[in-house]
Amino acid sequence: MGEAKRRNAQARQAGDVLRRRIAAGEFGPAGQAPNYCCVLDKSARGRDMLATLRGMDEFADVRPLLENESFQFWEASSLFRFVVLCGGQGRPAERVFVAADLERLAGEALPRAAKRLAGGAFGFVLAVADEVQAEVEAAAGRLRGG
Repeated sequence: MGEAKRRNAQARQAGDVLRRRIAAGEFGPAGQAPNYCCVLDKSARGRDMLATLRGMDEFADVRPLLENESFQFWEASSLFRFVVLCGGQGRPAERVFVAADLERLAGEALPRAAKRLAGGAFGFVLAVADEVQAEVEAAAGRLRGG
């Protein structure tokens, strides 16, 4: 029971942080989240963020992506470690990118997602295991020119 309470508290905290970022205009116009790039893996952190995103009205745009075949394949398969969900225009199939490893995430999935969001500011939501957090942050930073 203690672990469940801890994870629920962390999920609430993550939701609060996302709401502050949305209010600050990090994902588009203040109070809205149309321009996002979510990078998740199958770690507890990734699963918890996924549950948080599913429950946030501000990220309602994510829900059709979660019903997409590519996302469902990622969720069911052990072949792909990462999934990238991005906002913007287009069909859900055009906004879900899977990657088997860090190399493919940094070299293929993230650049494709950034291209979908080209022309506007967008915010990253990174929820991956501790052992890959630094590499994923660095790859995201390179896309933003930082």
